[in-house]
Amino acid sequence: MKTRFLLMFSILAIFSGCRDMETKKVSSETVLAEELKGIDMKEVDEYPSLVGCDSLPERAARRSCFERGLSHNFQRYLATKILVFSDPIRDTIWLDLSITASGEAEINAIKISDSLEQQIPEMKQWLHQSMDSLPKIYPAIKRGIPVRTAFKMPVVIKVE
Repeated sequence: MKTRFLLMFSILAIFSGCRDMETKKVSSETVLAEELKGIDMKEVDEYPSLVGCDSLPERAARRSCFERGLSHNFQRYLATKILVFSDPIRDTIWLDLSITASGEAEINAIKISDSLEQQIPEMKQWLHQSMDSLPKIYPAIKRGIPVRTAFKMPVVIKVE
């Protein structure tokens, strides 16, 4: 009798225990939706970088180096242009730039004041030409994948 009770109890425990061991099936759409919630699509893991900037240890330093490198390129190119003005100029041009996933720089838009455009009508053309002299650019990285990034960059024009 005792063995029969023990046998029945064991069988009951096995069948009821297996029910708790069932795995819950989760659809791939649910997993994808949960994963996408955790991804900030407005921020990249690594910013675009120029040769020499990619070896810096801190992320903020690499970004600053990249922005300084672009700015220096624009300044160096515009400094080759000879301009004569009767009045001093202090103005800022805003560039909407993109770095493609393959590392190519593109100017999407140039916001220039009407007065500066009248004084230097070639400025937009010069800014586009200055892009040809950029060093190699490494694209931004998001989750290990090169991605396209866009940002605004000021170009300060100061003529004394």
